[in-house]
Amino acid sequence: MTYGEKKEAIRMPVESGSKSSQDPCCTVVPVPALGGERRSYSGIVQPFAAHSHGHYVIGRVRQGSRDLELNGRTLCIDPGDLIVFNPGDVHGCSHNSEELFAYDSVTIASDRLDNVILVCPDSDAADAEKAFEALMEALNGNTDEEVMERTLYLASLLESEDDAPRPIAAHDDAALRTYAHLLGHLAEPASIKDLATAEGISGYALIRAYRRRFSITPLQHLMSLRVECACELLAQGVAPSDVAVETGFADQAHLTRMFKQRLGTTPAAYRKMASKGSLR
Repeated sequence: MTYGEKKEAIRMPVESGSKSSQDPCCTVVPVPALGGERRSYSGIVQPFAAHSHGHYVIGRVRQGSRDLELNGRTLCIDPGDLIVFNPGDVHGCSHNSEELFAYDSVTIASDRLDNVILVCPDSDAADAEKAFEALMEALNGNTDEEVMERTLYLASLLESEDDAPRPIAAHDDAALRTYAHLLGHLAEPASIKDLATAEGISGYALIRAYRRRFSITPLQHLMSLRVECACELLAQGVAPSDVAVETGFADQAHLTRMFKQRLGTTPAAYRKMASKGSLR
């Protein structure tokens, strides 16, 4: 299977104050071999709200600089930098450059990499950079086997050598149970008061424990999980209005606003692009 023929882009108006007439563009191409997608952005100035994914993301900045918030740390990413997000990593970013932002990335289902922990490479990462470019080339016309092979090689170069487990902190078990509850009740209303009461702790204690474990609050995480679920349904061709109902958003406008804040495009545009191929 090849992927170059499936490419389709969505263009959005440039925000006021931009120093370029280049229209923002988000391109999504399904990559079934990886259980994910190739995503490319250009002409971007909008910030992206803090969110997380259930899959891996490996990307490279082509143009512009951004302040990246990653699991509570602030990093500056510049052209040429390789960026890695593990499943569950909380990330968001804002623009800090005269140039508009351009970025290429690939998403990979967690089971394809055996749930290993990947890390952003050091500035001297020639091998990883070449491997990423080789993967991008493979996505333009190579077989599933070649795509997977290059992906696994790239991941091996980015795998963390630190296997030390996280220390168990106060109420960590409550945070994990809360996460499991949110995951199993995505479309249902949730409140910190009710979640904390179910665990027999204060709302403040739950927030602290949850942020310590996931670097995000429970309700922020719930919104992120809903958007992830919306992606799955949209890729299957479900209409945005129906997706909004099934994933617990107030209405389609609410879904569109939260979706665009996290993925830089609208549910309708994502559905049109992603449903052209199977994501799983």
